Amino acid sequence: MADYVALAAIVATALYFFWTQKLRTDVTALLVTLSLVVPWPHSIHGDWRSILTTTEGFSGFGSPAVVMVTSMFVFGGAMVRTGAAEGVGGKVFRLCARNELLLQAAVLVTTTIFSMFINDTTVVLVFLPIILAVCKEKNLSPTRYLLCAAYGSLLGGQWTLIGTRSNIVISDYLRSRTGAGLGFFDLTAVAAVVFVGCVIWFLGWGRKFLPRATPDDDAERKLAREYLTEVMVTPKSGTIGKTLGELPWSNRSDLAVLMVIRGESRLPAHGWLSLEPGDVLVVQGPVPTIGDLLKSPDFQLKAELEINRQTLQSVDLVTVEAIVPLHSDYVGRSLDDVDFCEAYGFSVMGISRHGRTIRERPMATPLEFSDSLLMLGHKSSLERLRRNSSLIVIGDQPFPAVGKQKALVTLALLLGVILTTSLGVLSAAVSIPLAAMIAILLGCIKIKDAYESVDWQAVVTVAGMIPFGVALEKSGAADRLAHAIASGLSGIGTTATMGALLLATVGLTQIIENAAVAIITAPIAFELAKSAGADPRPFMVGLAICVSSAFCTPVAHESTILVMGPGRYEFKHYLRVGGVMAILTWLTATLVSPIVWPY
Repeated sequence: MADYVALAAIVATALYFFWTQKLRTDVTALLVTLSLVVPWPHSIHGDWRSILTTTEGFSGFGSPAVVMVTSMFVFGGAMVRTGAAEGVGGKVFRLCARNELLLQAAVLVTTTIFSMFINDTTVVLVFLPIILAVCKEKNLSPTRYLLCAAYGSLLGGQWTLIGTRSNIVISDYLRSRTGAGLGFFDLTAVAAVVFVGCVIWFLGWGRKFLPRATPDDDAERKLAREYLTEVMVTPKSGTIGKTLGELPWSNRSDLAVLMVIRGESRLPAHGWLSLEPGDVLVVQGPVPTIGDLLKSPDFQLKAELEINRQTLQSVDLVTVEAIVPLHSDYVGRSLDDVDFCEAYGFSVMGISRHGRTIRERPMATPLEFSDSLLMLGHKSSLERLRRNSSLIVIGDQPFPAVGKQKALVTLALLLGVILTTSLGVLSAAVSIPLAAMIAILLGCIKIKDAYESVDWQAVVTVAGMIPFGVALEKSGAADRLAHAIASGLSGIGTTATMGALLLATVGLTQIIENAAVAIITAPIAFELAKSAGADPRPFMVGLAICVSSAFCTPVAHESTILVMGPGRYEFKHYLRVGGVMAILTWLTATLVSPIVWPY
């Protein structure tokens, strides 16, 4: 009984800190582990002992689930670094941007598909700037689309074993009890029904509750600031002989040609002006749009900046924003004067002054205090740039490679994971780390970037909480709790019993991290199925689906938090739109799981 009281106190304290965020989730998880292995008195006679042995307590760090979660982050990082995700998403979004409903559907479907195989938070981070760029280009309000990306990432996590870390946790627990975990596509049938129901609700009625606002707001300007950039027409460019008015992007609202420099002459940007090899176009636009232009074989940054097609094939390029401080040596001098590019290895793509684009050539413009510089270069040179006292680096972002070869390699590796796992050739615990390692060996992601792509807080949270599931099983608390639930719900049937557990899970996952919910509820679900004389698989499948239903609040998941600021969403928007989606998920998981996986 003492162990039961201790476990109840531990889980209650952990839930409190998970909800209030007074401690980081990984710190809370580690404290849970330590509370299970530290001896404490079990009686007045001085009987000191711990709930778990040291080996049991730290077993989470050697768990296959932790290895799979870590590998999932690395492989997702490779997908991002090679531009595989961005290349597909950007094209689809621009194609569908002519209609609000069509673009909302495209964002939902695209993020769902990518989230089946890439970490859900990573998917939102990749597509957030793309959606903002498309909205600016088409004069749309991002508030109508960003929540689609968050919800799509959560829905996609329900489809496959590697869709989200909570699926891996549940599968790993099932494997430890039965010898066989969840298959790669065991969740797919139920997730597909959930997806159809949620999409019908969202596109039919739910989207009406999204806020309406003008796209020209502070959040968007922050992420889509405009710069002035010089690009040169390459010798084999397909634009040679064409007029400026004939260029495919000449009518875009987010990109403007201000001037054409031909030799020593500066020519007005008239629509009838024909382009020649070596012409330098002074272009104004936001960062994502400039990036798209540079990836075209028709243009490159001006030759003096030494960024060419071969350089853009690199997977370790970064874009950097820096501010000119008050006492900078650059104040009053141009970048040409200080030989900046040669000294620091970064090419200056543009300059923004007080939030406005300056109408002069970037390299020849005397700098002023608080000017913002947009630069492109190799990550290896970033530390040297940070040490430059004349600039303050305020942020850097990966610049996905222009080369298609490595993107195709990562997609081929993903296909290999799917085939080997679904056909039973390799277990997911082997195929996912293997794919991540091959991606590193083939240069799809640098080893340093691989470490940086891992969300170590999430990994430690999973590793630290796994022993709590072991403690529930070892102490018999999960078995007792399951029997108590079964006795209290006796006579209402196995499906209703499972539905009651899943409803509690849906409520819990709205307030705390989904992997923690999975670790706490998986032993209870297993024992509940055993006490009902049922196969545990439908219980575990339904549990995995419901754990990924954090639609109702912005605080339950990183995906919903990320879009809150840029989308100017309030708590009521999540509750109104996501509340119905959470209910649909619970009903579907309760009713469909036992049909796909009979008791």
